Amino acid sequence: MTPGDFQQVLYCLPAGMVIGCFHFGGLWLTIQWFAGTRSWGLIFVAGFVLRSLVTLTAVFMVGNGEWIGMIACLAGIWIMRKIFIFTLQPGVFLGTKGSRT
Repeated sequence: MTPGDFQQVLYCLPAGMVIGCFHFGGLWLTIQWFAGTRSWGLIFVAGFVLRSLVTLTAVFMVGNGEWIGMIACLAGIWIMRKIFIFTLQPGVFLGTKGSRT
């Protein structure tokens, strides 16, 4: 690994975390909108397409088309996924553990 690769990883990992925050935050908002609407299928598909296009475009642009940068971006997205899963469990903010099924 060259020093340039290391700098790219240091840049792409936090950028991937921001991308992951957008992606999983958008997913959470899409799920929240399901409760009050009749056309939940349209909201789901539109949210999925928008999130996927933005996420894939951002990963390619931030990674500069190089595999090491895109892998670092994906690692940042994976970290945010784990953070979102942990923090959005039922009962985490109330001091009780939620059941994971």
